[in-house]
Amino acid sequence: MKKVLILSFLLIISSGVLVAQQNYFGVQNSNRKGMINAMMNPAEINNLTKKVEVSLFSFNVGLDNNTLSLQDIIDDPDVFENIFNDIDKPVNLRSDVSILGPALGLRFKQWSFGLTTEVKAKADIINFNPDLGSSIVDNSNGNDNQTIINIPQNQRINAVGWMEVGFLAGRKILDTDFHTLSVGANFKLLFPGSYANLGIDKFQATIIDSQDETTITNAQGSLNLSYDERWENEDGNNIEDNLWRDFSPGGLGVDLGVNYMLKKDDKPFLNAGLTIKNLGSMGMGSNQQQRNYTVNIPENEYFRVDNLDGNIDEINEQLVASGYFTINNNDSDVRVNLPRTLATYVEFSPVKSFQISLYAQKRISDENINTNLSAADLIVLTPRLVLGKFEMYSPWMKHQVSNLTGGLGFQYGGFFIGSHSIITGLMQNNSRRADIHMGLSWGFGS
Repeated sequence: MKKVLILSFLLIISSGVLVAQQNYFGVQNSNRKGMINAMMNPAEINNLTKKVEVSLFSFNVGLDNNTLSLQDIIDDPDVFENIFNDIDKPVNLRSDVSILGPALGLRFKQWSFGLTTEVKAKADIINFNPDLGSSIVDNSNGNDNQTIINIPQNQRINAVGWMEVGFLAGRKILDTDFHTLSVGANFKLLFPGSYANLGIDKFQATIIDSQDETTITNAQGSLNLSYDERWENEDGNNIEDNLWRDFSPGGLGVDLGVNYMLKKDDKPFLNAGLTIKNLGSMGMGSNQQQRNYTVNIPENEYFRVDNLDGNIDEINEQLVASGYFTINNNDSDVRVNLPRTLATYVEFSPVKSFQISLYAQKRISDENINTNLSAADLIVLTPRLVLGKFEMYSPWMKHQVSNLTGGLGFQYGGFFIGSHSIITGLMQNNSRRADIHMGLSWGFGS
């Protein structure tokens, strides 16, 4: 179990350094409405600036955590070894990457339609106990330590990758010189890639670390381990050759949205929307294994976790043979729920050259459940300077994990580049978010 913990932790951290949910905040509130807007709220496909919109590519990469600052990571790339130090609250890290491939939108009089492709990946640490984390790191460094653990809720280390092909449809319900009311939906075919989850729930234990051994005593709790069997190949060829499982859909996701626009002089004066995103789930395929263990190690009895060796199946046999770990179920039919969110926004354009927008997102699924993917609660305020095709925007975000961040971005026509955190990252030593987004689209027709 100890090696599983360490390997899972290092997997998530290495992914997190490189790579939040489809977060094109700031860009989505642009006066120029394209496929990014339609993917954030499918009702916006009725407001496309051009009759035909083609998104060539877009990507968003970011990292949020509540322990280490961007300056800490720059100063010492190995600083993640100290992520559990000097903190008295659960450690959280959220990282996602979104790559939007070719996308097409068509706007007609009352109806609009679109087709999108997107690859997503997430790697999260959710409410991880710092004492347990310190014990793992201390032992991997050969330090002596004894830690008493008492974890009342589930804590998770989680990583997932999948692909979506979306079919959008929207319709204007009301369209006058002053008001527009639209609805829309995005039906998404989900193609699972790979998934891993480690969940430790209601866990109490004493962990004794030394240079020679690591033992656990007086332990009770439950352990969830879900993994892709294809990773067990030493060369990894099985997963590299067929990451997307022959492009066989594993589920269906749905986004629903509504949009209202108040116009002045035939231009948007107030634009507001409400959307429910990521309804649905996906099966992870026959290669996915999930095991749920009950842990019971009496006081004055000791289990040496440093003796665990071999692949995951061999470690499983050693755990069960010890008598301290009981498998409640062994499930190969694993379904993962998408990170459901409720989002709303309002854009206000009092004058031609200035706009201010407010965006809020709330997770509506329980991230402590092992089969639920996580999404962050957040609110974003974005002032924007509009000079014809050129726009400059500055998103200021209150994030569930990284707290307050401020950024800057630029857009000219269909090209945009920006960050939600570059201002606070440069001005503050304790900024806990790093990200960048960029994209290019093209449209024609009036």
